[in-house]
Amino acid sequence: MRQLYEVWDIIPGRKVDATVEAVIDDWEGFRVLLRDYATNRMLRIQFESHIAYQNRDESDFLGEVSRSDGLGNGCFYKVKNSEYLLRFQADSFKDINLTHYAIFTEMDCIDVLAAMEPTLTLL
Repeated sequence: MRQLYEVWDIIPGRKVDATVEAVIDDWEGFRVLLRDYATNRMLRIQFESHIAYQNRDESDFLGEVSRSDGLGNGCFYKVKNSEYLLRFQADSFKDINLTHYAIFTEMDCIDVLAAMEPTLTLL
């Protein structure tokens, strides 16, 4: 079954194209800082309950497109039938309810497995 990318509407009613400024995983938690092209404002996406994440080079995006449906509508998605989630569950022997969030920009492909919806802050 192919992966299905559903648009993750982080700012309701507005498509957001952004670039990654920082990926931070420290004692304050895991967060991604992005710059919105349209407004030049910074966005912070904070995952309180992330279980795993990966940050891949943008060249991996080409392979993702060939194996998936629904890409091409911005850079924020929730992934159904996720290969990453299935691989994580098989490797960790954990079968907990997680959502696969994907952030695709011109330079980065960030995948996050989390138990709860992250919070968005406009900086």
